[in-house]
Amino acid sequence: MTKKTVTPVQSKDIAIGERIKVQNLSKPIKDFLEETEKEQKILDIGLKMSRQHKKERTESEKLQEELEPIDENI
Repeated sequence: MTKKTVTPVQSKDIAIGERIKVQNLSKPIKDFLEETEKEQKILDIGLKMSRQHKKERTESEKLQEELEPIDENI
């Protein structure tokens, strides 16, 4: 097994990079915003479902406790 030497990135290396034109930035940013909006919608649906399931679960637990109270002295 050979070890690879990792050299840290220097700020001068970053400055040497190719200039990015402004018009090239608009499409990736738009795609990024669209993707984050889609992900946010999915997360919102998941949160809504989670809250609904918790509500149903707590209601069910309350009904179960009323029908069959747990005797802690057993």
